[in-house]
Amino acid sequence: MTAVAVIDIGKTNQKVLAFDAAGRCLGVERTQIAPLDGPPYRRMDDAAVWGFVLSALERIGAGFDIAAVVVTGYGSTAALVDEAGLVLPIADYEHEPPADLVADYAALAPPFAEAFAPTNPAGLTLGRQLHWLKRAYPAEVARAKHLLAHPQYWAWRLSGVAAAEVTSLGAQTHLWNPRTSAPTGFAERQGWAALLPPLRRAWEVLGPIAPEVAAATGLSAATQVLCGIHDSNANYLRYLQGMDAFGTLMSTGTWLIAFSRTCPPADLDPERDTNTNTDAFGRPVACARFMLGREFALAGGSHGPLTAADLQGVIDAGTQVLPAFTDSGGPVPLSGLKGRTEGPAPQGATARTAAALLYAALMSAESLRAIRATGPIVIDGGFAEAPLFAELIAALRPDDEVLVSTEPEGTAAGAALLWRWGERATPVPELRRVGALGLRNLDAHAAAWRAAVAASAGSRPPESARPMHKF
Repeated sequence: MTAVAVIDIGKTNQKVLAFDAAGRCLGVERTQIAPLDGPPYRRMDDAAVWGFVLSALERIGAGFDIAAVVVTGYGSTAALVDEAGLVLPIADYEHEPPADLVADYAALAPPFAEAFAPTNPAGLTLGRQLHWLKRAYPAEVARAKHLLAHPQYWAWRLSGVAAAEVTSLGAQTHLWNPRTSAPTGFAERQGWAALLPPLRRAWEVLGPIAPEVAAATGLSAATQVLCGIHDSNANYLRYLQGMDAFGTLMSTGTWLIAFSRTCPPADLDPERDTNTNTDAFGRPVACARFMLGREFALAGGSHGPLTAADLQGVIDAGTQVLPAFTDSGGPVPLSGLKGRTEGPAPQGATARTAAALLYAALMSAESLRAIRATGPIVIDGGFAEAPLFAELIAALRPDDEVLVSTEPEGTAAGAALLWRWGERATPVPELRRVGALGLRNLDAHAAAWRAAVAASAGSRPPESARPMHKF
């Protein structure tokens, strides 16, 4: 059977999947590869990722006729390369830059009204990450021929063709002005714009796979390599193309990225981690984000059976989990690294998971408020099937229809649409409607949570009190 292979490089999970022309997932290979602590700094284990990609393509290719390969991957990540390969290891975006760099970059960063992206903690703003590398490793940076966003780096490894693409450049990098569809003044002044390869559409064919890739995987030398796409935007593309109407997409996993089709970018608030993404057609889309999966885990949550009675017990006890356990407070300004539980401590794993899930839903609802979200609200990704999460969102948003995707691989399914773009129909996403979870006093609990969050607002903890990953 002829298929497209999708390489989905997530922060937590790495996968290679096969999809047919109707959008059905035919097979999947998966692994988990953690970043390396160094040297010279905390970085992606690109050798391990590449080894997995080649071996997974070989296994997938043994079962299907792979006509094309497309990569989707997370943002805030880029590679500096010359003809021989990487000039520096690919930095992990959860590193904390030196304190003096933080102050230095504040004077260089483009204004929010230009890039529509705040400066986020650690290396989550790609411009700040690159600025540090340039200052710390000037000789290596000077050797770079191309700056490749994450999906396009792997496309380059597969094909030997360097390309830039708007969904990756427009994912809060500070390198892209989404209104002018051009590099920011910061990118021009710092020399990053000059390193960007030619701009290509996500669905464009860069060329056939490189001979060494064909030899390592057994794939045909005629297998096409597509330009590739940012992961959340791949998921968003499924709904743009396959649905007539929806108001908001909640793309969930390690991150929540909430896409609003109705919020004007001018209404965004950088203090609440709102920003724009750029869709596959180059248009800015208002978004909010926070580390949903990471916050859920750090708050004590684990994926397992959960009942409404478990959640009711948290509400009845008056237990409140307050933000934030990561150094990005998401929709709650100045709450980074202040995460804690107030009131009676949950007893046992199930109670801790119930409290963490309620916290995750309340934070998600705040993110939706921050972008003036409208319904219908579609929940996709890792939390779409998490017990009671969608039902909690429906209860917290009683005026909106809430729908859940039944496709467990939404990001990869969106990337698969890029194969033979414009030649075939886009599958309509399969969705189920979710009813609101009936919990006593949920509204009062949510109001008390928001009041507690407001009362605890303050400045970030000093740098000396924060866990540091020095580059």
